[in-house]
Amino acid sequence: MNVRRESLPGILLEVLLVIVMAVSGLAIIIRLWQDAFVAIGVELLIISVGLLLLLILFRLRRLEEQSAARERVMRSNLEDLGRQMIQRQDATSLKVVEAVESIKSRMYR
Repeated sequence: MNVRRESLPGILLEVLLVIVMAVSGLAIIIRLWQDAFVAIGVELLIISVGLLLLLILFRLRRLEEQSAARERVMRSNLEDLGRQMIQRQDATSLKVVEAVESIKSRMYR
């Protein structure tokens, strides 16, 4: 995955937030440490929610990059189409002018 330099601080912040979530989960678990299964389950739940949020953010960034790339491709295709239409219009108008000149020369004879 391409990571742009502008988004690197954002990614680090998100990772830091997941770590803070995990540490806060540990703080909660210390109070519940009598039951190890509950403590481990709560910690795994907190970590999985944090990682899920990171995964969603990464996918959203990738979708934004893909949509920007598609927009660039569409713009270049539209510009090409515009140039082709102008060329066809010029060719058609040249044919019309030639036909009119031909008709004019026939009429003057």
